[in-house]
Amino acid sequence: MARQLLPLESSNPQRGDTMTRNDLIRSLVNKLQRRAAEIQEMVRTEFAEFQHVSDHTVGDAGDRGIESHASELTSRMAESESRELADIEEALERLRDGTFGDCEDCGKSIPMNRLQVVPHARRCVRCQKASENSQLMAV
Repeated sequence: MARQLLPLESSNPQRGDTMTRNDLIRSLVNKLQRRAAEIQEMVRTEFAEFQHVSDHTVGDAGDRGIESHASELTSRMAESESRELADIEEALERLRDGTFGDCEDCGKSIPMNRLQVVPHARRCVRCQKASENSQLMAV
């Protein structure tokens, strides 16, 4: 269901320009797409650098240790970037299905200022904190 698009407060009311929710969403889509492209490029670069190090490792114990550490670091970075990329893809899907900006836990609208900072946010701040606290308790 498409939601009613309401104008947001203008950043400069004296000029009379108002940023509509549509404008903001277009801006967020562009931001999400740019970030996804950045992540994909970082993963390609990290993989190429790791391949270069692997291809030029001589093979003594110290070199293998460095290679192992680099491999672990690259793997962790790729995992983090993959999670962020998945979050971005999910946000773009929510834009397509009309649920973007709705908290997945309480169903209330996520404030636009939060979406500007974290465009792929799935929860409002209150529900995000509750989710993080429950994850900490589970550990």
